[in-house]
Amino acid sequence: MRKFLFTGSFFLIAAAIIFIVFGGNGFFESRPTETIMIKEIRLGDTFGKLAVEAGLATNTISAILEKSKNIYDLAAIRAGKELAFVFSALDNSFKKLIYQVDTENEFIFESSQEENSPLLWEAHLVPIPYELQQKEIEAVIDASLYETFLNQDWDIRLALFLAEVFAWQIDFAADIQKGDTFKVIYEERYRDGRYVMPGKILAAQFINDNKIFQGYYFEGQSTKEGYYDENGNSLQKVFLKSPLQYKYISSGFSYARYNPILKKVSPHRGIDYASNAGTPAVAVGEGTVIQAGWNGYYGISATIRHNDTYKTVYGHFQSLAKGIKVGARVKQGQVVGYVGSTGLATGPHLHYEMHKFGSYVNPFTVEVPPGEPIAESDRMDFEKVVGKFPF
Repeated sequence: MRKFLFTGSFFLIAAAIIFIVFGGNGFFESRPTETIMIKEIRLGDTFGKLAVEAGLATNTISAILEKSKNIYDLAAIRAGKELAFVFSALDNSFKKLIYQVDTENEFIFESSQEENSPLLWEAHLVPIPYELQQKEIEAVIDASLYETFLNQDWDIRLALFLAEVFAWQIDFAADIQKGDTFKVIYEERYRDGRYVMPGKILAAQFINDNKIFQGYYFEGQSTKEGYYDENGNSLQKVFLKSPLQYKYISSGFSYARYNPILKKVSPHRGIDYASNAGTPAVAVGEGTVIQAGWNGYYGISATIRHNDTYKTVYGHFQSLAKGIKVGARVKQGQVVGYVGSTGLATGPHLHYEMHKFGSYVNPFTVEVPPGEPIAESDRMDFEKVVGKFPF
C-alpha cells in the first residue's frame, strides 16, 4: 500500500514540476494540423507560376485549373491580391486554396476525403463571413461631400455608396451645395475583429437644396432587392440623374483633387459638363447603341436608343469604351466613353443630350419614368423597416 502511495505521489510531483517548467502552456496542447503559405500576386504573375513556387505538383495544378474553371477562372486573379495555399502540418500535402474574388465572395478549392475513399477535389464560391456592426453618421456639408467625410475621418467608400443610393435623384457631380445635410445608417464589416470596409446602407436621408430624399434598403417576398423611398417607391428609375457618376469624378475615388464640375446649357441644345480629360461617362439607362464613332461637331460620340420614346447622346469623347459599337447592348451605369475635346470643343468636357420622341428635352426637368414600387403584399414588412429608422 505504501509503495502504491509513494508511486502515485511521485507522478503527481513530476506532473507539478513539468507544469511549472513549461508554465502550463503548450505542453499538453495539440500541434496545429495546417500550415498556410501566402503568395502575393504581382504584375505578370499567373496562378500556375505561383502554385509552382508554393510547391504544388504539376498534376495538382492541372486538377485545380480543371475543376475550378466552371466556378472561377483562375486566369482572372489580380495583381495586388493574395493566394493562400493550405498544407497538412503532418505530411505537407496540399489541402486547400483560398482567393478573395471581390468584397463579397471567396473562391475556395479544397480536398475532401472520407475514410477508405479516393481523394476528391471541390471548388466553391462562398460569401465572405463578415461580422457586422450597425453604425450611424450625420453631417452638414461645408464644401463637398468628399471633404466632409475626410474632415470627419470617415471611410470615403461610404460616401460613394451614399451617392449610388441617390444617383437617380441627385446629380452628385454638380448639385451638392454648402448647407446640404445627410444622415446614414449602415453596417460596418469586420473580419477576425478587424475593420474591413463599410457594408450595406440600411437607411439614408439627404437634404439637397432644401429637397428631402429618403431611402430604405428592402427585399420582400414579391419585391426585388433595392432602395425605396418612405412611400415604397423605387429610388431606381429608368435614367440616372447624370452621365458623370460621383465615384468616377470625386476626390474620394481617385485620391487626387479634381477640377469642379460645371454644367450649362450649350448653344446646340444639350448639357455641357466640364471635366478632366479621361473621366468615364456612363449610359444613363440601358439600351442599344445606334451610333458610335466620329460624328461631326460632336467629335467621337455615342448615341443610345433606350426605348421607343427616349434616346441619349454623349459627345466630345477622347475615346469610346471597350465594346461600344453600333448594335451593342449597354446597361445603366455602364461606361460608354471617356471625356475629351474632339469635334467642336474648346476644352475637355462631356456634351450630353436627351431626346423624347425625336425632340430635345432638358434632362434636368423631364419627368423620368419610375421603377417598380414595393409589392402591396410586402407593404406591412416595408413599413416595419421604415419604422426602425426614423429621420
